[in-house]
Amino acid sequence: MSPITRIRKEVATLANKINQTVKNLSTAFRRAWKIIKGRVLISKVSGVTYGSRQKALGRLEKYGAGVINVSLERDGNNTYDANAIRVMVNVGNGAQYQLGFIPKDLAALLAPLLDKGIQLAARFKSVTGGYEGRETRGALIAIEL
Repeated sequence: MSPITRIRKEVATLANKINQTVKNLSTAFRRAWKIIKGRVLISKVSGVTYGSRQKALGRLEKYGAGVINVSLERDGNNTYDANAIRVMVNVGNGAQYQLGFIPKDLAALLAPLLDKGIQLAARFKSVTGGYEGRETRGALIAIEL
């Protein structure tokens, strides 16, 4: 199989998986091409309003993205999502803290990779929100495939 044919097959396979959640094949193909082409996904972190995660995001704002470490861990015992992936962060050599989860639709694509032992590198991009009129903060991470 030629490299171009292999890439097209990867895009089509990924687009079909993405389409199961977005329900729009055109959007699914655009997302799949971006993923395959760039090999980097930018994702929001879900569940950041739970517990004291908003306070943690407020503290993370004080640091540069380069000193915030991110790791992804499977949460196979999660009762809400069988594909759940925890987003764990720490600053420097500090204790790890669960910031939230990978969004459900993306976790469905990434969980099988983690289950096969494939390590996905992730890095912190930024804290979003938290300004006047939008008090709730969010977080963006980059996942390298």
